[in-house]
Amino acid sequence: MAPSRTGFLHGVASFDPLPDSVLIWTRLTVLNPSDVVEIHWEVSDAQDFANVVASGRAVTDEGHDWTVTVDVTGLQPATRYFYRFASGKLRSPMGITKTAGQGRLDELVFASVSCANWAFGHFHVYDLLTRVDGLDFVLHCGDYCYEYEKRFYPSARFMARHGLRPKHRCTSLQDYRQRYACYRTDPALQELHRRVPFIAVYDDHEIADSAHTQASRGGAEDVNGNNKEWERQKHEAVKAFIEWVPVRGASHDKIDLAACHRTFQFGDLATLMLVENRISNRSPPVDLPETEFYKQTAQKELSKWDNGAIQAARSDLLRQLADPGRQMIGPEQLQDVAEAVQQSVGAGVPWQIFCSQTVFSQIRAPKLLETVHLQPRLLASICKKALGVATNVKRAGKEGAEQARMYLGMGKYGVPMNPDAYDGYAAEREKLLRIFSLAGSNPVVLAGDSHNAWCHEIMDSTGSRLGVEFDAPAVTSIGAFEDIYSRFVEKVGWLARLFPLWLFTPWLEDALAAANPDTLRYSDLDHRGCILFHVTKAKWHAEFHFVNDVSKKKYRSFCGGVFDAEAGARGRVKKGVRYMTIDGEIPRMEKSKRAYLLRGVREVSRSTPDRW
Repeated sequence: MAPSRTGFLHGVASFDPLPDSVLIWTRLTVLNPSDVVEIHWEVSDAQDFANVVASGRAVTDEGHDWTVTVDVTGLQPATRYFYRFASGKLRSPMGITKTAGQGRLDELVFASVSCANWAFGHFHVYDLLTRVDGLDFVLHCGDYCYEYEKRFYPSARFMARHGLRPKHRCTSLQDYRQRYACYRTDPALQELHRRVPFIAVYDDHEIADSAHTQASRGGAEDVNGNNKEWERQKHEAVKAFIEWVPVRGASHDKIDLAACHRTFQFGDLATLMLVENRISNRSPPVDLPETEFYKQTAQKELSKWDNGAIQAARSDLLRQLADPGRQMIGPEQLQDVAEAVQQSVGAGVPWQIFCSQTVFSQIRAPKLLETVHLQPRLLASICKKALGVATNVKRAGKEGAEQARMYLGMGKYGVPMNPDAYDGYAAEREKLLRIFSLAGSNPVVLAGDSHNAWCHEIMDSTGSRLGVEFDAPAVTSIGAFEDIYSRFVEKVGWLARLFPLWLFTPWLEDALAAANPDTLRYSDLDHRGCILFHVTKAKWHAEFHFVNDVSKKKYRSFCGGVFDAEAGARGRVKKGVRYMTIDGEIPRMEKSKRAYLLRGVREVSRSTPDRW
């Protein structure tokens, strides 16, 4: 007889550490849906549980999806603890967690991640993080899971693994619960949760792609405009999130759509501010295909572009992106952030961390046409031919050709490329920058969402440098340019193997550097990974770590970039020296087959040795 599928099958986890408490979590899989189960828990400062410092019992049932979240109090600051659960004869794995520091704190070590799409591949990034030495916590910047149905994103051609549940798109409480249950069967994610506490926010895919508040204006790309149904879906999605990814202070019975908005204090070293920027306050973004700029560029062959018409359309688009009526987090959260920054600076705390989910800094579209000739001769020839294919409707398809033309137009005319990020909410970004400009502050913005890795020096509209930003690459999801390339692959089939993506990404990264010379300091457009941070009072140290392939079961990892920001030198980063260890060793830097192609504007435009 096959063994019954009951027990603590989804492991254990911990969340939201404070100096004297931490949330511990588990789920019991039951055979009878009507079961009400009692679960015993205990916490110890010794791995053998010789000294139990806290224990108790919790009850769960179908109404909570048989999950249990316990706020364990009375703990000591900056202390590692061990915890476990039991129900009858069933025993959970042993979890490891750590409380936050209090008072004087010399250092903080953590990682940031985002965007884990099951079907795009294996969660090797999570496995990599289980091997990082000395992590205090993992910050998940959103898109912990994706709501899509099987074979939608990615399409069947690009699926790297199966087993997604449910197979259809998530729109109900049971759908979302089943999707989280699927994700938490992943061994790497389960082990990372067992070893390290998480602090997490939700972005859009935990609910629906491109989510915002107004169902009447297509609250998300897959919502049909029914306000009542959209409100139900949002609330049920958040309920499932806090069941599986607990949020300190969130009520399970009275759902707050802004539940992930909260602030953490790490001793006298750092203040971490998290906001909700999708479903509680966000206005609809500018719909690019409906703009005159799109019509003048994307819908016309390059030879038929009208410079005067495009310039006028550009001015109109920039006005829309800077509309003061468009908001992402709204006035209440803005006020909370302002108060947190004031209190942090007033207490002499050196670092103010803002988790933005979406990219905060301006990123103008790459200057592809202007930089193609700077690449090595053979590569330049290939890239020019690729542009011809990408913009040809017969060769790339209508959607692919229009997307390529749009990016070319944006690059040529200096237009921000993502209205779904803070580039589409420029007026509210300026309000946040005024908050960050407080004397004595050292703002650091952390984000995800774009699927690519970025490092920026943050400037306001007057050119003042106010902070630095580090955006985590995806765990598995592909970036925008990879998405365009995938359409090319689907169109031309096996011939695409003659032109692998790594041939083009150095040019794309070069073109982005040319378009954003004052702010963009690093980008990686074709690798999955995470960022490791080591924070001291004097320095913020960031290392971009990547895995080479998520489509295969085995992987190797490498460090792609290292940057330091000094307290008191706001808005400036310099190249650093990697020293953070994985399994006790400093990882290798990238030695890829594309390294010799990394030429272009960067080798002639950077006069400061510590940049690039």
